[in-house]
Amino acid sequence: MKTYLFYSLIFLLITLWACDKPAPTELINENNTPENLEVEIIGKELDNEYYANGFDTTGVTEDLRDYINIVSVSGIKLTKDGRTVNISVAQAILADQTKPVYSLAGQLIGYKTVTPGLVFFNQVPARMSNLIVRYRENGVLVDTTLGKKYELFNLFGRLIGDPFTFPYNSVVRFLYKPISMFGQDISFDIPTPKEVTGNVKLNKLQEQQKFNAELTWNKENSNDFSIVVGGAFLKSQLIFPFYRIKTADDGSLIIPASLLENIPRNLFNKLSISFIRKYKNFQETSIGKLFVSSQSIHTIIIDLP
Repeated sequence: MKTYLFYSLIFLLITLWACDKPAPTELINENNTPENLEVEIIGKELDNEYYANGFDTTGVTEDLRDYINIVSVSGIKLTKDGRTVNISVAQAILADQTKPVYSLAGQLIGYKTVTPGLVFFNQVPARMSNLIVRYRENGVLVDTTLGKKYELFNLFGRLIGDPFTFPYNSVVRFLYKPISMFGQDISFDIPTPKEVTGNVKLNKLQEQQKFNAELTWNKENSNDFSIVVGGAFLKSQLIFPFYRIKTADDGSLIIPASLLENIPRNLFNKLSISFIRKYKNFQETSIGKLFVSSQSIHTIIIDLP
């Protein structure tokens, strides 16, 4: 079992960033650890639900402001109170970079979306749904609609949902058919990773209210594996991603108390650990550059001790 030493200062930095710049990445190297461990801060303002937009149901942590066009497919397992549900999600967000949307304070929220054609995932036609973004304006939660996105959503074991099942260790065929007779079809395969299944054990330490998190999962030695640590808001129970830990897909990791002890209990009452195995790349197309990703995710939500 590997043990990594983090500094609580990194977590405290989350509460200090309030700018629109991408989150910084910290490289931490313990003396007895031969490899660097990357810690990337995702949520920069703990009281701003903007960073929780869609993460609990899509598993996508990419900031919509960093990528104009996104195509994403996800296979998600969500474990809470000892029960696990399986979710399949596919979505495509196409935006117009010439139409940015700002808050009253001048913060970039995103871009107005466009729907210039039809989208299919594995021959299943995607629905159009509202792309709603939630953010905080002068201390008040505000919802705004950026337009329409293409979406498929299926909750296993339910009679409702779209006929799309995320195929692990396979491919998803993406197809875009333009409405205009002068446009060209766009199609390509999206590789999908092997399914990840994790386990979280919280160990209370002798110091008051201190604990570490012992993580294990089925290792596959994939090239893109990460752990996203977050929390559930006390009131809304939305999952807020704090930071992403890039680590080897070797099946074990210990997150020490120094990184977890500063979670504000007045805002969060649960800890969220997401194991993410991912493929991602960029696809140049006639409708612009697409950021394409597929991910296998197992999110475990447990009470803070």
